[in-house]
Amino acid sequence: MNYKKYLPSGLHKSRSNDTSAIIAALVAGVAIGAAIGILFAPDSGAETRSQISDKAKDLAGSLKDKVQAVKEGFQAKADDLSDLKDQAVSSVKSKISAGGDSASSSSTQA
Repeated sequence: MNYKKYLPSGLHKSRSNDTSAIIAALVAGVAIGAAIGILFAPDSGAETRSQISDKAKDLAGSLKDKVQAVKEGFQAKADDLSDLKDQAVSSVKSKISAGGDSASSSSTQA
C-alpha cells in the first residue's frame, strides 16, 4: 500500500538537521518550564515576580555571553581566512615574478 499519497507532501520528505531550531525550542521549553515551576511555588507574588525577573536577567546575560562567544569565533575564522588569502596572494605573486624572471633570462640567452 502506498501510504505516502495520503500524507501531506512535506510530511514524508526527509528534513534537514536544523540544530538552531532544536536549540531554540529546547531553550524555550526550559524557560517555560522554569516559569511554570516558579508560578506554582509556595512563595508570595512579589517574591515570585522577583525570582522570575532574576531568572530572566540571568538568561539574558547567558545569552549575551554565548552570542559574544559566537561573534569572537566568527572573527577568529575571518582572521584565519584573511591570513590564508594573504599567503595565497603572496605565493602567486612570487611564482609570477619567478616565472617572469626566468622568462626574461631565457629571452636574453636566446
